[in-house]
Amino acid sequence: MLILTGFGLACLVILLITTTRELHRSSAARVFAIFLIASSGFLLHPLTPVHWHWLTLNLQGMLPALFWLLCQVTFRQRLNPFSIWSALALYSVVAPGIARVLSSHQNAESWLLFFGWELGELFEFVIIANGFWIVLADWPADLVEPRRKLRALVLFIAGIAVLWVALAFNLGIAYAINRALVVSIAGIAVATFLLQGRFSELSFQSGLAPSTETQTHEQVNEDKHQASFQHENAERLASLMAGGYYRTEHLTLKMLAEKLDLPEYRTRALVNKHLGYRNFNDYINQLRIAEASKRLITDPETPVLNIALDVGYRSLSSFNRAFREIKQSTPTEFRQEHAIH
Repeated sequence: MLILTGFGLACLVILLITTTRELHRSSAARVFAIFLIASSGFLLHPLTPVHWHWLTLNLQGMLPALFWLLCQVTFRQRLNPFSIWSALALYSVVAPGIARVLSSHQNAESWLLFFGWELGELFEFVIIANGFWIVLADWPADLVEPRRKLRALVLFIAGIAVLWVALAFNLGIAYAINRALVVSIAGIAVATFLLQGRFSELSFQSGLAPSTETQTHEQVNEDKHQASFQHENAERLASLMAGGYYRTEHLTLKMLAEKLDLPEYRTRALVNKHLGYRNFNDYINQLRIAEASKRLITDPETPVLNIALDVGYRSLSSFNRAFREIKQSTPTEFRQEHAIH
């Protein structure tokens, strides 16, 4: 058990050292570093003196919320700190911590047991499930190819490990040796990518580091050809969108690729590298909301719902959500603020 625990700690230390170079420029790296520290609490808990259990319990109790936050800052375009999911994540960490100060789990009264532990445990599973949903829901719209691959390897392995932690911690089904195995296996898998210098892709860097190798004449000509081809495709894309193709309902990257007569991976690279977008839905929403913003001002008598349907949204709620995310106000508030008197 001690050998496995030591090996698991070594994996965590390697991951933490690898992450330090990204801390100053990446929120994902900072969350990941805290995640690693909390993982050490889970790993060391069976070996920790009883009077230090409050610390290791609080650390491992943070893991589900940190996993959810890592999913958010890595794969979502924007983080909403005031969402219901943020509240659930915060409750799952704070409530059990306060409950431990007031009473032990065995001696807690019924109300403290429910609000301090049982409800927090339920929320842990809920936010873990939401973390998995974040990984899955935006997968087709993710335009950064290396990050699409990292979704499966890094966060699914981390998510499975966190789910095992939650089961072990809340249901008492795991022994100390299982803790070391979980951390070691997950650590090795993640370290494989991090040691290849790919953490920049996990931490909001749009591409791989530029190669330092000297290019041959043939490579330079090939690069020029690719640049010309990319420029032609970009012009076709701009012309298509200028004609209002973004208004198409249920528009997907696959549909756009077929319209451009390009492979899907080339279309993804075109929108990502040429236009700078990291998410296809964000690209389409920006175009739709730009047109909607103009119409809200120039067509003051047209109902908001009509404008929402005209620019491609299926419902007023989805339009309002996208509009608020981009403009930080509702369509009605935006129209009132920019009303022409």
